[in-house]
Amino acid sequence: MAKAKTIDPYVRKNGHLSVGDGHEIYWEDWGNPRGFPILHLHGGPGAGFNEKHKLLYNPNKHRVIFHDQRGCGKSKPFADISDNTTQHLISDIEKLREHLGIDKAYISGGSWGSTLTMLYAIAYPRRVEKMMMWGIFLLRQSEIDYLYQGVPKHTFPEAWTRFISLVPPRKRTSSKKVIDFYAAKIQSKDKKTALKYAAEWNLWESSTISLSYDLSATEREVFDDPDYNLAISKMESHYFKNGCFVPENYIIKNIRKINHIPCYVIQGRFDMCTPPVSAIDLASAYGEKLNLQIVRAGHLRTEPETLTALRSIALTELI
Repeated sequence: MAKAKTIDPYVRKNGHLSVGDGHEIYWEDWGNPRGFPILHLHGGPGAGFNEKHKLLYNPNKHRVIFHDQRGCGKSKPFADISDNTTQHLISDIEKLREHLGIDKAYISGGSWGSTLTMLYAIAYPRRVEKMMMWGIFLLRQSEIDYLYQGVPKHTFPEAWTRFISLVPPRKRTSSKKVIDFYAAKIQSKDKKTALKYAAEWNLWESSTISLSYDLSATEREVFDDPDYNLAISKMESHYFKNGCFVPENYIIKNIRKINHIPCYVIQGRFDMCTPPVSAIDLASAYGEKLNLQIVRAGHLRTEPETLTALRSIALTELI
């Protein structure tokens, strides 16, 4: 197993783990080695983890395992959607847990990371001690339709107009057609075409995630990172066009398998990417073991009220 370079002094161990199908996932074992292990699951699909994810935790108290899911971040091969499904990602989490000799862990994740948190717990409930989540995404078709049929266009009309204008009118009639169109362009063998549509895909989503909305500023930020755009847009369009490889409403239908596990959820009231209805539906189905806090924030975990609430939970419940 080759060592990957890192400059973070709190990274105790790191490397690439071969998980099969030609994929190697990058991981870091970070923080206090005596802390109860936390498996942190990043969003996307395809976003990877970065240094800002570590702001949720205290390296003197927490031991956190970060990893880049298949096809993104430092995992290899980059932006590869072959043998890349939700089931593969869940299996990879379990292989990483076994590789590090962890018996039981806290699981933490937001947005797509919240989805994987719940799906991993459903698959391996005996391995999960507690869960901390934000920006709840329940893998329902209505949530995908919400974003790619343009419901947030009433709040972000400039961004939606730009996104949908690239789609031929006959392919704008459903979220599936919109996603299929973009997916084909993003997977184009012509790199210029792929990067153009990857950036536009990411610009639309990025426009919906923050209370501090500025299309010009978001555009500059998005176009500055073509590799990130390619990974997240290629992965998201691949997953969303396939219903994320999970039956409709699977999480809610299987909630009884995990609703004995203490669960802490922070949800932004003004989250226009994963709106509060999903968190409220989850809390209603889950029962008394789920603690839901709705805060004045959008989708981003770095927004002040969300970050403060998550840090508080991490320091009081994930110790």
